Amino acid sequence: MGAMLVKAISLILIIVIGYTIKGVGWVSLSDFPKFSKIVLWITLPCALATSFNKFEISYNLLFLVAIGIGVNLIQQFAGYLANRHTDAKEQAFGILNIGSYNIGAFAMPYISGFIGSESIIFASLFDVGNAIGAAGIGYGCALSITNENEKTTIGRFLKNMLRSPVFDTYLFLLIIRLMDLHLPNAVITFTSTVGSANTFMAMLMIGIGLELHLDQKKFRMAFKYLGMRYGFALIFTIIVAFFIPFPHQVKTVLCMLFFSPIASMIAGFTSDVKGDVETSAFMTSFSIIMGIVLMPMVLMIMG
Repeated sequence: MGAMLVKAISLILIIVIGYTIKGVGWVSLSDFPKFSKIVLWITLPCALATSFNKFEISYNLLFLVAIGIGVNLIQQFAGYLANRHTDAKEQAFGILNIGSYNIGAFAMPYISGFIGSESIIFASLFDVGNAIGAAGIGYGCALSITNENEKTTIGRFLKNMLRSPVFDTYLFLLIIRLMDLHLPNAVITFTSTVGSANTFMAMLMIGIGLELHLDQKKFRMAFKYLGMRYGFALIFTIIVAFFIPFPHQVKTVLCMLFFSPIASMIAGFTSDVKGDVETSAFMTSFSIIMGIVLMPMVLMIMG
């Protein structure tokens, strides 16, 4: 528990560093898209390539991929419905910022420390679905909605999905692992070096985008979406814990994942669709604090 708490506090401190260097003028909020591109196009794909190269797919647990996709789609649809009478940017914000889960940088070390190494397999498979749902479908929908110059079609939606570097990386890695192929050692040496910077860069990016002095309207919006997110987390937890016949260890991992923070890439996606980066970064930061508190509570309740 102590080691996990230190890990979580370390993530918060990196956010504080990003917020501080913005405050002293080293960077500004206008630099956020630059940091976002570095994370989404360079460090995060490299981190995924490194971790997936040693990832063994257990076919009897592929239902966890479907759950990862499903819970994201449900929350994205709810986010869209909550803003169906507003403009396209708010609809896209709702789609992107209610769902998604920070598995690799936050939940994975948390859960493996509490439950054991086998839990990494469960969390990784859920994360595949999480990436398809959030970085693929959700990102594609948000881009399609906000691009008013093009008609929304299935072809355009698929094109927008493939514009997500995170989704493309997951798709490529999943295909080669299903074929039981591995990336060459020279490639992994490079990706591990670059990918090791991902957690720092992602949290620093969130700190740069973070605004603690949001106006009242943005605070209301942030806590409206956070309320929806944790309401869904509670509903998903009750369904998995009481109504689905999974092994107890799988149930425990899933229920903890439902309360993990918003994925760090979401603030970058929000920037891509010209959305409210400040509110998105605030929600992500707040969800990290909630994850520190709620995930151990879920573990204790699940026994």
